[in-house]
Amino acid sequence: MTGLKERLRRRWLPRLVVALARRQRARPLSGDAAIELYFACDDPGAVIALPALLALAHAHGVPLQLYPLIARGIADDPAAEARARHAVRDADRLARRDGRRLSRSQPLTATDTAFLARWIESLRGQPGMAAFAAAALERLWLVDGDTLPAPDAYAALYRRLTGSAPPIAEAGADTALAANHRRLRRLGHWESPAARIGGEWFFAHERLAQIAECLDRRKARA
Repeated sequence: MTGLKERLRRRWLPRLVVALARRQRARPLSGDAAIELYFACDDPGAVIALPALLALAHAHGVPLQLYPLIARGIADDPAAEARARHAVRDADRLARRDGRRLSRSQPLTATDTAFLARWIESLRGQPGMAAFAAAALERLWLVDGDTLPAPDAYAALYRRLTGSAPPIAEAGADTALAANHRRLRRLGHWESPAARIGGEWFFAHERLAQIAECLDRRKARA
């Protein structure tokens, strides 16, 4: 885990989040300030949001609860393909602020990355969940180029970060992923990556400064 924190500090975090995190080393926030992150692996915004939220959660002493998704967005959206292409360009723009580049130039589909969502969900309650999710997203969007992701290519990463083999039976994970989507919609959101703190919603990749300010306000009231 120490290695993961070092990579977060040096490689993954937007400069703004690093600066905010350095200011926050006081007492932890109350339990109702947990950060919930709803994210889809085929959404490039997730590779911007997740490592930054990991750093903010650590700096403020609050849990980061992950809810991977397969289903998201608006059903039968006629602009879905255009939105997917724009999401790649937008995430690349945000990554460049930290001196990085997306290695992918083309969108992925939920089917392409469904196995990763299932593997992440299978780790619920285990300490390797966030580490694997962050590393898998980094490889998917910052390393692999436009090759389609394949389970065999990610199995070693799963074993290294969790100490076990990837799950074979996926029926339970599909049920849990569907529950994540229902929870997202029931709580009032529909898209990825969405962060929720005490009932307040943020598009996580675009509103990292506002998320930090929200945590600051809660810390001031604690």
